[in-house]
Amino acid sequence: MNFNQRSNLIEDKKSLRNQEPCKRLELYYRDILFDGTNLANATSAKATNETALGDFKFGMLIVFDNPITADNNLLSPPVARAQGFYFYDKKNDYNVWFAFTLVFNSTQYKGTLNIMGAVLMAVETRDLSVVDKKSLRNQEPCKRLELYYHDILFDGTNFANATSAKATNETALGDFKFGMLIVFDDPITADNNLLSPPVARAQGFYFYDKKNDYNVWFAFTLVFNSTQYKGTLNIMGAVLMAVETRDLSVVGGTGDFFMAKGIATFHSDIFQGAKYFRLKWDIKLY
Repeated sequence: MNFNQRSNLIEDKKSLRNQEPCKRLELYYRDILFDGTNLANATSAKATNETALGDFKFGMLIVFDNPITADNNLLSPPVARAQGFYFYDKKNDYNVWFAFTLVFNSTQYKGTLNIMGAVLMAVETRDLSVVDKKSLRNQEPCKRLELYYHDILFDGTNFANATSAKATNETALGDFKFGMLIVFDDPITADNNLLSPPVARAQGFYFYDKKNDYNVWFAFTLVFNSTQYKGTLNIMGAVLMAVETRDLSVVGGTGDFFMAKGIATFHSDIFQGAKYFRLKWDIKLY
């Protein structure tokens, strides 16, 4: 892809500004922070403490699984769940950065929307970006990758082989590791053999974000540096662990995958508890 082609793609993205939306949703998001006593009602919890940098909670990270309703009544049936996190990121004022997935599972909508961005809390009305592209459903993929993802969690003794480690402890909100965050640098292979040469690395994190079941939220980059591919793919979304086959969104890329969009579908190929698991990925780019 040459410079002019890339410029045209960027201009196409910018041209959305003056278009009428094809769909519009008006929803209400509500959050109840866990305070140590409100286990039944809490929908979010502090995963890290604030740092000593300033007086505005700099560095504090909140994980949430919040109900989304069609009206402003807290007791209305949720039409979706917002699963993700935010953290405070300014030392001289209150400001947060959000990344989350709206998970719809109703008679009206089934699927996800991934949303991210900085929230300028001093501004009354704020904008975040929806980073999915939903018009892909009926298109044929222009590229398809089948890959295997391997994860070995550090247990304090397996330094040589470990590829991931717990960065935060679980909170006291529920019995399903709510708030625990895992950082990883995992090998990606073309077959299911852990010892095969990696064709890429998966670098990123996931955290547990439900208090009444196991569920995680992923964000990571596939880093390719081989004779076949050079570049990156960025992948994010909520992982519904009770579902056998799960989808995450490909929200961008660089190099051979410049501005890629698509769907990364995967299932558990082998699971040995926290010690080791292997995922089989079917990545479709459009």
